[in-house]
Amino acid sequence: MPYGEHRIKELQQSADITPRGIQLEVNAEIFHLIYNLIWNTQDIHSINYNDLTVLHNLWKETIQESSRIEQRKGYYIPMEHQIEMLHNAYVIERKYISDQVFTMRVPCKITPDLIEEEYKHSSLAFESLFSKKIWPSAIWNKTGNHSMPMAFIVLGQPGSGKTRLSSRLFEDWNYNIIDASADAFIGFHPYYKELISKYSQYTLFQTSKQRDLLSQLTIDASIKNRYHLLYESAFLENISIPDLIASLKSSGFCVWVILRTCSKKESWQSIHQLFLQQRLKAPGISRMITKAHHNNSCSAFLTFADKIIKQNLMDRLIIQSSKGLVYDSDDLPTERAIDILIERLSSN
Repeated sequence: MPYGEHRIKELQQSADITPRGIQLEVNAEIFHLIYNLIWNTQDIHSINYNDLTVLHNLWKETIQESSRIEQRKGYYIPMEHQIEMLHNAYVIERKYISDQVFTMRVPCKITPDLIEEEYKHSSLAFESLFSKKIWPSAIWNKTGNHSMPMAFIVLGQPGSGKTRLSSRLFEDWNYNIIDASADAFIGFHPYYKELISKYSQYTLFQTSKQRDLLSQLTIDASIKNRYHLLYESAFLENISIPDLIASLKSSGFCVWVILRTCSKKESWQSIHQLFLQQRLKAPGISRMITKAHHNNSCSAFLTFADKIIKQNLMDRLIIQSSKGLVYDSDDLPTERAIDILIERLSSN
């Protein structure tokens, strides 16, 4: 069992004060991370694919309920069942590697400076990791070579609920979508053995540049092999969204841009709630976004959203809040999309 009696009591208490969608978002992240850990640390021939199937089903059950909550018709997964699911994932993780998720055993404080100090950015090492480990893990249980592949670009500031919105896309498209978002690659690192030797855990030692590189490699491979693709962005990554849309369109993709809108106050509150759930359930991956980073992303969101709207290369533009559809270009709306975003972002 990954949790002691005291931690279980804390989790049960948190269930009453933490939004259901946020509880499930953290669980889905844990299941996906352990899936990545196995692919990253094991020889492909030593993996028991039944374990991957169990992890996929745990993730899928969580995503299904998250999607229903997003549609405001979910029944929720009780905390007792959540804990049981997390325990099953823990048992699988421990078959392959020392715990990287459910405890925090790093013998020093992890700071941005320490992560940069350990930063070994070799494009060749990451390209090799991508071809040997990441791409095979991404396409497992998925099909490519679609005549009209779909690309879903989900945009919004941190804490706005992009991941919960994406859960509905995964369910609607029968989970046959490759996730190229930066956070989808936590758990992959070519130097994990050295980092474990020094710090016992390695999942937090990943820079934004490394994640952006893996995102770009995944996007390029998905385009080449015509897989359905999803990419979430808070506009602070190094990948240019206007250029990405243009590249997808020129490659024959049908592109939907989905803007997740909410107020700054709401998204900042969600960031804190996500962090607290991570600290309770998975201290090994808990990370807090700074207020400055959040505010910079809010400003960038309006600037780049306006640019994308004016570029008008996408096949469909949707604005969605946590309560439902706000704008859909297919409905020939009369209001301006940017005006809706400005009003929603500044609301209390």
